[in-house]
Amino acid sequence: MDINKRFKRFNLKVLKTIGQGTYGSVFLCERRKDKSLTIVKDIELNVKMQAHHKDCANEVNILASMNHPNIIKFYNCHYTDSHVLICMEYATSGNLAEFMYQKCPRLIKQEEILFYYCQVLLGVNYIHGLDIIHRDLKAENILLSGKNGVLVKIGDFGISKMLASAKKTSTVIGTPYYLAPELCEGKPYDTKSDIWALGCLLYEMCTHKRAFDAESLMGLVKVITSGSVTPIDLSVYERGVQDLIDAMLSVLPDKRPTIKEILSKKVLLSMIYTVYLDAGDDKLLNTKIKEFV
Repeated sequence: MDINKRFKRFNLKVLKTIGQGTYGSVFLCERRKDKSLTIVKDIELNVKMQAHHKDCANEVNILASMNHPNIIKFYNCHYTDSHVLICMEYATSGNLAEFMYQKCPRLIKQEEILFYYCQVLLGVNYIHGLDIIHRDLKAENILLSGKNGVLVKIGDFGISKMLASAKKTSTVIGTPYYLAPELCEGKPYDTKSDIWALGCLLYEMCTHKRAFDAESLMGLVKVITSGSVTPIDLSVYERGVQDLIDAMLSVLPDKRPTIKEILSKKVLLSMIYTVYLDAGDDKLLNTKIKEFV
């Protein structure tokens, strides 16, 4: 069936293509009923792969279970014989990767970094509280929304996993540059793999460089499992930021802090308090960020 006809069945008008993947595409759509915008994942179901149906159902279940100002909202989903359309909140101002690299080569001020980063932490604290591992935390999946683009939303839960009875899993999945050492080695992992990714994200925000990089996958695995990164510029950032990065990028998962322990770090407390009180309020957040940008 033609894409436009399929979408029209559910009162959706395709405005433009946002991205394409293995099993389908992502579109910006207009809901004909009220002219509001929504992001729609159009996934082609592989009838020969039962696991694919389960993956889609997993994503829908995870999205529907969440309600937090720093998490992309799930609206609804529609099924056809061969497709599932997942409708979600539209983040109006791009993603954190675009934001960061627009600032190049100038380093971003610590207060500005922590303003966005602490919103990410609040979102991760929420999903970990639901026993969900995101498994693909990266700058491209941290979306910016609101009129002023200062409201952070964690998106792309397509490969998230519920923790069943607190048992660890060992499926290797996620973005290679953010993979934790235990994932590279095929070992069981839990929420601490998200903590590693948060360490990679903070490092990238402070340096405009990936914490771990290499020309080949084997080379990348080698540098990741070494756990060694070049320090950030301590003439620009407090020692506490470097210490936090070092803790999150510990090769041993048990040595990494939990998300709640991160939230209690002295270097973050003031900003955590600020973004927590104004969580989800684009106008108030914009007022706060003007104080230090």
